[in-house]
Amino acid sequence: MTAEKQSQLHREEDTTKPCKTCKWQTPDPTDPLRGQCTVNRSAIGGVWKRWIRDMVHMTCSRHEEGKLSFRDHV
Repeated sequence: MTAEKQSQLHREEDTTKPCKTCKWQTPDPTDPLRGQCTVNRSAIGGVWKRWIRDMVHMTCSRHEEGKLSFRDHV
């Protein structure tokens, strides 16, 4: 895969870095297998949310484990 495609969300079977463990994901309260990714920002700092259809098998190059702190939101 190209580097550009790797930075975007993509499906990867048996990934060691699933979206489920990433600090940038927000789980869907009604369906735990889905969620939103908030890692992408515009030039002025606005958040671009992306829907994640499969939290277990999706990943990207910006994966970071941990919890999102309040400072990361602002």
